[in-house]
Amino acid sequence: MKLGLLAIVGAVLIAGMPLLGYQAKQPKAKSKKEQDALMQVQTAAQSGNAAAELTAINNVLENFADTEFKPQLLTMAMGAAQQTGDEAQVTTWAERIIANDPNDIVARVTVAETTAQHIRENDLDKADSIKRVNELAHKALDLIQAGGSAPPGIPDDKWPDFKKELTARAWAAMAQAASIDKKSADAVADYKHALDAFPSSVVTARLAKAYVENKQYDDAIASADKAMAMADATAPVKTFAQAQKDAATKLKGAK
Repeated sequence: MKLGLLAIVGAVLIAGMPLLGYQAKQPKAKSKKEQDALMQVQTAAQSGNAAAELTAINNVLENFADTEFKPQLLTMAMGAAQQTGDEAQVTTWAERIIANDPNDIVARVTVAETTAQHIRENDLDKADSIKRVNELAHKALDLIQAGGSAPPGIPDDKWPDFKKELTARAWAAMAQAASIDKKSADAVADYKHALDAFPSSVVTARLAKAYVENKQYDDAIASADKAMAMADATAPVKTFAQAQKDAATKLKGAK
């Protein structure tokens, strides 16, 4: 479902770093040492080495606490953490972004979906986690609805599509939380909202599962077929969708 726009953010910010120190009304390094540290971030990012990029970013944030590049660096760190596949680290960086800017939409959506993906039925903090997902996602949707210009690092021509993606991800996170909370009707409704904003095979397949849980077997079969036929459907998505179709078909026959 994701457009990979965090990568675009990082690329745009990195491309601008050498110039930002010399532009009015733009972040700029306060010393030669800070400029050198920022260049290390640039070098690591351009090499595609996410671990090195995170190390370089940490170096700037730890040694230059008043850096004017903090918002950009935090966003880049979240993107680099995603590249490493370390979801705990992704959440940590996203939470730091929110602490720095409570209205950051991307970080809110990222924490909401990551939290939703890791809620388990027997978690002692399940209710708190579900509440957290809904609060983060609803706030993100409110901020998106309020409009405004593209966040730093997002080209203006990419912002409309990015808003649709973020909207879909927020709804999908709430749908996952609703599903684990045994609120299948809410999950169905939330997944539909997600698909209205940004169609994807992943969410369509998850909608099929929600339909199964809500005992809407014909709808589950139709959604599963649709997911498998979509151009962006990968082999794992097709396998998952087929499993939902098989479950719906079996349960429908048992009625």
